[in-house]
Amino acid sequence: MSELTELREQLELARAELADLRARTDNAEHLAGMGNYDWHIPTDTNRWSDELYRIYGHEPQSFNPSYEKFVSLIHPEDRERITALHQRAYATGEPYQMIERIVRPDGDVRYLSSNGEVIRDEDGTPVRMRGTCVDITDRVLAERAREEAAERLGEATALRRTAMELNDNVVQGLAAALLALENDEHSAGLSYVSRTLAAARSMMEGLLEPSGPGGLQPGDLVREQAARLAPPGPLSAAPEAEGAPEAATGRSVAGSGHRVLLVDDAEDLRDVLRLKLERHDSYEVVGEAGDGIEGVELARLLQPDLVLLDLAMPRMDGLQALPLILEAAPATRVVVLSGFNEKTMAQKALEAGARRYVVKGGSLRELVQALDAVVG
Repeated sequence: MSELTELREQLELARAELADLRARTDNAEHLAGMGNYDWHIPTDTNRWSDELYRIYGHEPQSFNPSYEKFVSLIHPEDRERITALHQRAYATGEPYQMIERIVRPDGDVRYLSSNGEVIRDEDGTPVRMRGTCVDITDRVLAERAREEAAERLGEATALRRTAMELNDNVVQGLAAALLALENDEHSAGLSYVSRTLAAARSMMEGLLEPSGPGGLQPGDLVREQAARLAPPGPLSAAPEAEGAPEAATGRSVAGSGHRVLLVDDAEDLRDVLRLKLERHDSYEVVGEAGDGIEGVELARLLQPDLVLLDLAMPRMDGLQALPLILEAAPATRVVVLSGFNEKTMAQKALEAGARRYVVKGGSLRELVQALDAVVG
């Protein structure tokens, strides 16, 4: 056998071994969901393994994965972060790790965990960036599913705890009050109601506590729907203005008392307040609104002397509406009538322009005294 023939056989053997190594490497990468890349910086040419093409949703070796092409395949929300990380590695020569999202041609979003290193020449100039990418989509989605399940479990547990507290602190207190009133024990009934209100307010404070370091902000108290008790309906049959919506009415009342606008989503409470104030020579209820938006509109239309304003309401809450009411009716004095304890909301209401903060649940006589103090 000649020396040339022997060299050819050795070369063929080396090629076969290299091809076998590549095949085994490609198979291992495929099983692991991992690909590798080797970017030659001066020529902007990038060698991707076959599996990396598959991870990106393309046929192996179907295009030249230049850096521009690579960036175009990254999720748009991740591109700036990934390019900044590469630039930092390019400038410092430090290895890098990252998790990025890519978008396949069919729109499927995949999560990759990538690492890499910068290779420099003898002069310290970066010439190559190489590394590996692992498809971790299944792991990310599984972790997200576990977190969502844990969150739902936590919410369900919190709801059960709240339901039990409602039963212990509110339902049973009201049940005791009803029994006392049925037995004509009015003082005991009022005592039960008063203590139940205090317990309910304490529960509200506990539930609202995680609202942030600044406490509740305008808009945080917007309700999905108006507060309504079950029938029977209103306490009086006083006629509403013809054609006026149920939750917002403007009345033209003759008299010399202070003109009052009621802004509260609880229609039953508005009925009680209207009856009490209309029996008082000093006050005339000229309008009612069931949310902050209607309250601002009626304040602009009616220019009342006094506005009784709730905080938690649909569409626009009281903290949002208060400065708008004062802007629409500069001479109006606003008194906030709220179910929240003073330490929870009073300071914010007064800072927003309210003249007084009154907690719901007190006597109507005390409320009228507070209004008298405001109007002088």
